[in-house]
Order: sequence, then structure tokens, then C-alpha cells
Amino acid sequence: MLTHLLLISQNTQHEQALFDWVLSVAKSQGATVTVLRVLPEPEAGIFLWFEDVLPAEVMRQQSQTVLEEFAPWKVQANEAGVTFNTEVLFGKLFYKAIQYAMKESVDWLIKQTDEATQALTANVFNSQDKHLLRKCPCPVLLHKHGTDLPFKKIMASIDVDLDDETLVPCHFNQSILKQSLFVAQLQGRVYQSDTYLEAIHAWQADAENLVHYWNPDLSEADLLRWTENIRQQHLTAIETELSALNASDIEFEIVLPKGAAVEVIPHVVEQHQVGLLVMGTLGRGGLPGMIIGNTSEAVLEQINCSVLALKPDDFKSPVSGDLK
Repeated sequence: MLTHLLLISQNTQHEQALFDWVLSVAKSQGATVTVLRVLPEPEAGIFLWFEDVLPAEVMRQQSQTVLEEFAPWKVQANEAGVTFNTEVLFGKLFYKAIQYAMKESVDWLIKQTDEATQALTANVFNSQDKHLLRKCPCPVLLHKHGTDLPFKKIMASIDVDLDDETLVPCHFNQSILKQSLFVAQLQGRVYQSDTYLEAIHAWQADAENLVHYWNPDLSEADLLRWTENIRQQHLTAIETELSALNASDIEFEIVLPKGAAVEVIPHVVEQHQVGLLVMGTLGRGGLPGMIIGNTSEAVLEQINCSVLALKPDDFKSPVSGDLK
């Protein structure tokens, strides 16, 4: 259940489709929508060159201009019966946005990626996006500029621990799967359209080369059987995670590519034309104060789609929650 959605806006003309989607989601959930614009804080030294111009007055005028830009969205929200708030803050975008999200107990922080970043680099996310992904404690949904909404295909990326012979579902994996299922079900109710769900887990037979070294007489068939046994163990662990969801209306298709997650997940995401990748930005063994996991960082550097990024419940953001 969502109660408060925070949309970070940089240009309303380019974000209309995303706002429409956010508004539809909020209406179905009875949630409040807050639209936040973060502007650069004016440096006092600049105003020494001008007479009768004060930083506070410039900030007031800039805020008024932004609020006028938000006016059509306010009308649209009122017509939809959605509680709508606007905020204009000054400072670093990621810092102010995270502070606000923490202070107001936001359920999702939502932002569209920058068109210029996509045009100039191979990476979808700019530096502000990466700060949000690394440091925001609540789920962060970054919508890739120019891609379709609602999301037609959602992929949940999870990891399993085969050292745990009891195969108890992992709480963090369950959070990732539940969020993926929630978005799919939500879109189904709002748009009366089907959303395709996939669960991806990259696996490796780490001792494959060593097994062949220890027993050089091992046939290729025996080695294949040994590797297939490892794959089956991973498959069973994923099936255990999915069974714990008790979801009947939408099923996950399991995708089990062999290889390092950093190498295979971006490739599969592109190959399967995924619209939204739901993933954790800390591994299951991540420390509470750790900003982001190395694997997650590397995957995010390579994917070319929207992402919904989650943190473990005990994650501690390095950003202070005091918003002034």
C-alpha cells in the first residue's frame, strides 16, 4: 500500500507521461503526490555586484516561477481527486530530495532520467541519479526518459545462498519480488493491461575448473552433469523464493543465465526488452551503513532501462534527515 509518492521534477514538459503514470498509481492507492523541484542555491557573493537585489528575493521569484509551472499538474490532480503538494527547495538535488523523503516518510522517490545524459553517454543515470540510488533509504524509481509507461515487462533480480541448506526464503529477496509483483498488479488494475514478470538470478559453478583439475579423467558428460546439478540447486532455491509469495494471479518466468551477474544481467535485460528492473542496491550480506554493493553498482552502470532500487530495512543513509 502506497500513501505518499515523491516525484522529483526538472522539466514538466518532458515529464508529463511520467506524471500521468504517478497520478494513476496515486489515485488507485489513495496516496498523496508531492512534486519537488530543487534549484541551485544562489551564492551570496554574486549579489555584491548588484544594487537592491537580495538572494532571498531572487529565491522567492524563482520559487514562484516553478509553482506557476506546476499549476497545470495541480489542476490535473484535483480533477483526479488526488491530494497534491508542491515543494521548491534550494541546494543539491539528491541531498534535498533524500532529506525530504526521510522527513516525510515517502514510500517511493520517483525521478525521470536526464535526456542529455543518455545522448552523451552510454549510461542511463547521471550523477544525481546515482547518489539517489546509493543513499536514499526508500525505494527509488528512475524512469528512463522516452520509454513506455506502463511498464510492459518487469524483471526482479534476486540472489540466493546455497550454503543455507534449509532454503529459507530471504527477506530481502521477498521484498524485491513483492515490489515487482505489486507494480505489475497495480498496473493491471489501473490500465487493464497485462504485465509480464520475470525473476532473474545469475549463477556460477565456481569450482567447475577445479573439479576438472582434480580429476583430469572426468568426461565432458560427467562435467556437464555436475554443472547441471549446480544449476538445479539454484533453480530450486529460486522456486522456493517464488513459492513463498503465494501469488496466483501473476506468475514469474524464471531466467537463470550462467555467469557473473555483472556480465549477464545487463545482456539479458536488453535481450528480453525489460522495461523495469527491480533490484537491491546492497547484497544480502551488505553492512547497514554501506552505500551500495559492488555488483549492484556495476550492473547499474550497464543497464539501459528504468530501475526500481531497494535497500534492506536496516540500511542507514549517510544523508542527514534534518530538512531546514
